[in-house]
Amino acid sequence: MIGGIDGREVRGSLAFVESNLTGTGMRALRFAHRSGWRTLFVTADISTYTRDAAAAKVIAECADVIVECPGTIDPDLVEKRLLDYRDELVGVLTVGEYYVPVAAEVAARLGLPGLSPSAARLARDKLDSRHACAAAGLPVPAFGFAVDEATTAAVLAETGLPCVVKPTDESASVGVSLCRTEQEVAARVAELASSDRNSRGQAHVPGGLIEQCVFGPEISVETVTHRGRHTVLGVTDKSVGQVPWFVETGHTFPSALPAPVTEPAAAVAVAALDAIGFDFGAAHTEVKLTANGPVLIEINPRTPGDHIPALVRHATGVGLLEQYVAMHAGATPQLTPTTTRAAAIRFLTAREGVVTAVCGVEDAYRVAGVAEVALRVGPGDSTSWPSNSHHRIGHVIAVGGTPAEASARAEAARAQLTVSY
Repeated sequence: MIGGIDGREVRGSLAFVESNLTGTGMRALRFAHRSGWRTLFVTADISTYTRDAAAAKVIAECADVIVECPGTIDPDLVEKRLLDYRDELVGVLTVGEYYVPVAAEVAARLGLPGLSPSAARLARDKLDSRHACAAAGLPVPAFGFAVDEATTAAVLAETGLPCVVKPTDESASVGVSLCRTEQEVAARVAELASSDRNSRGQAHVPGGLIEQCVFGPEISVETVTHRGRHTVLGVTDKSVGQVPWFVETGHTFPSALPAPVTEPAAAVAVAALDAIGFDFGAAHTEVKLTANGPVLIEINPRTPGDHIPALVRHATGVGLLEQYVAMHAGATPQLTPTTTRAAAIRFLTAREGVVTAVCGVEDAYRVAGVAEVALRVGPGDSTSWPSNSHHRIGHVIAVGGTPAEASARAEAARAQLTVSY
């Protein structure tokens, strides 16, 4: 214990390096605050969060100290700012994927629990991750990196068409698109080659990762790694919207697919974690189920987004997000399921226009098993057709005895939400 704050007995400080605005980050901060840690919120621009009413409320209530840092993309600057709190600091973490390498590096320098910095860098760079997993013999799409017309042509000779073009270090499907012609690929590569920074201002090599398009359902494998041992919490079924974008429109946990399908996919995910030296924390690994077996898509070195931790909690009783936070303070994660159910989330997407009315929230709650309904838009808001996950405008979460029941309930609840333009 280091004393008291607002009547709380505080057992040390946890530093959160930035966050996200999709719910997971604010829930992690609230959990840490309520559990007795002094929370340090390290950010380059607090207005990023205070512009969002829900996030602003959590920041005001649960961030004990706002640590202003001019460059949270630079581990040197973050470490320097946190040295003022070194005597009380028990952990450094983030739930914002862009900042995983920074948090891992700072934690390692300060001798605190965390992911291997090299594994964090490999996971965040989709090209380097591809190379590491291919070298380990894992099933990955044909791939290559292109910066101009000549390199694009060379890569397409390996991947063929159609293909997927993506940035090497974005998240939430930002910048990911399906291309069916050489002209479409060239245009996307030229766009990605025009900037040496990602959407968070972090430096990267200009250009695009071109991958063979693989066909089949997509799942994700949710894992927690502690002391080098991987625990598979389960497999999540994913619904993805129409191409050329890859916007995720729903998830169900656990998967409704049979074990002979999900177990090989989980094995690929675990082997991928080993291939990059992943040794600590939560991971959300995406896999496509093709006619030739599971194919690795990408490793996300963080807790899953899209409220999947809430699905895991409803289905198993395991607080994935809470265990992730506690691990960074030195605790051993408690991952034994206490219940056997299922949960599903379905997202609401928009179209181009100005919202005039929204309705149906109360009716959605009338569906049996519905646990959460949220709409993020109201009259006067402008919306667009979704090209990445940030463009979704609402969601419902439902619980059932089986994946099929949870999914059916979530679909029925989403059908009640109406947005008028």
